[in-house]
Order: sequence, then C-alpha cells, then structure tokens
Amino acid sequence: MPLCARDDGLSEVVGFVLLLALIVVALSLYQVYGVPAAGREAEIAHMNQVKDRFVDYKIALDSLWLNNRNGVLLSTAFDLGTGAGATGGSAFALPILTPAGSGGTVSAKSEGANLTIAPEGKDPVTIPLGSLSYSSSNNYWVDQTWTYQGGAIFLSQEGGTTVRVGPSIAAAKTEDGNITLTVAPISLEGSAGIAGSGPVRVETRMRWSEPSSLSGTYDRVNLTVEADDPATARAWKRAFDEVRQRAIEENVEPSRLSTGQSGNTATLTVQPETKVFLTVYPANYTVSVYNAASLME
Repeated sequence: MPLCARDDGLSEVVGFVLLLALIVVALSLYQVYGVPAAGREAEIAHMNQVKDRFVDYKIALDSLWLNNRNGVLLSTAFDLGTGAGATGGSAFALPILTPAGSGGTVSAKSEGANLTIAPEGKDPVTIPLGSLSYSSSNNYWVDQTWTYQGGAIFLSQEGGTTVRVGPSIAAAKTEDGNITLTVAPISLEGSAGIAGSGPVRVETRMRWSEPSSLSGTYDRVNLTVEADDPATARAWKRAFDEVRQRAIEENVEPSRLSTGQSGNTATLTVQPETKVFLTVYPANYTVSVYNAASLME
C-alpha cells in the first residue's frame, strides 16, 4: 500500500476521534452546566406557580366567608413537581441531557396551631386553625414549604419562615378614640396527604358556623397563637407585627398594641385608653386532597 494512502486513512481516523472527543466534551459541559440551569429555571417557575395557587386559595376562601356561602365547593388544582424530564415528540431527547423532574407533598391537617381569643372579663375561646401545606422536593433549587394557616400564608426555607400574606386581622382607630379589632379565625379540618410529581386537586367546602359570642366591647383583648414549633410561632409574631404596623397607619397609638413571642407562643395585645370594639367572623372549612388525572381516558 502506498505511503500516502496510509497517511490519508490515519488522518481520517484521527479526525473522527477528535470530532467524537469534541462532541463528548460539548455534551459533558451541557450536562454539567446546561442541565442544572434548565432544571433550576423550571423549579423556580414551578415554585412561583405554587405561590400563585396559595394566594388564589386565600382569596377564594376569604370570598366564601365574606359572602356567607356555606356548602359551596371550591376546587383548586396544581402540579406537585416539574414532572419527568423526557419530552414527547423530540428525536433527540436523551434522559441524561434533560433535568430530573422535581416532586412535592401536599397535606391538609386539622391539628397544629391554635388561636385563643381572650377578651378581658370573658372566658377565652380557643380555635384550632389547621393548615394546608405544600413541601417541595427540588433537585436544583432551594426547597420551599408553603403553608396556609389561619388566613395567612407562610413561606419556609432553610433560612427560616416568613409571612407572604397576612391573616384576616385588622385594628383601626375610631373617631371617638376607641379601637376596632376585627378577627376572622379561619379553621381548616382535614386529614390527607399526597406525594409525587403529578397534579393534585384540593377541594374545600365552607361549613356553617355559629355566630361568635365574643363580639362586643372590652377594655382589653389578647390574641394568642400556640404553634407546633418556635419557627411557626416566630412567623405568627411577624404576622402580628404587620397587624400592629397597619394599625399604626390607621392612627392607632403604637403603645396601644403590643406583640411578643416566647417558645411556641405568639401574642398580640390590644389595650387602648378607652375601649376595644371586637368583631369576630368565624369561618370553618373541610379540606380534601385527591389525585388529579393528567390525561383523559
């Protein structure tokens, strides 16, 4: 065989090996940097969707008790995760080149935090708040837990728990110097939980509630939340701080409202120089969680 022919064959082999090596390097770089970036973007978008569902859920529940719609069924659906990484209809969708799908757990429970409303001179009333929560199982983004409890929405991450939407509690100053305190203690009753990455459906029904016997005029009113853990108590203390700040914006003297937290307990105390006009709107709901089919059969 002529020498030039052997050189041409060797050059083709070397060129093919170099091309193959270049492809492998490119795929490796994409797997190391591109796949996590795509997965992170998908999980961030999914967390934003969960946030929107919880905000919509609060608005819907508030509209039920505001309009006294007992027995009306409210249905909310959302995905627990980003799902599988494979994409249908694509000829080049390799599993190693697509982000791993995230998952999550949604649960409804009756136990947990309790709200005690204690007007001065009257027996206190304790209301179990219950909760609806979603906990993510992310692969590329920080895990989050969204919780709806007592009309408030809390976000928990590694750094702690923060208030995303405050509870239905408001204080304001009247023209004659008194303080109005309006409380809507929202209680959820349920015992269900589903984990996975597919869609779920949360069904909520408002039950009939007796009018509160606490509404009236008092010299002092104390609200206390007894939580499961100090982190939740701190979150409720922040929620009470927001209630206090809004009251100050409504011309209430800062010294007339105080908040505190000790262990698993958070408190809000309203003690004006004159009177507190307390109004309580109890709202009780039954919550159920179901799997939701993602495809029509």
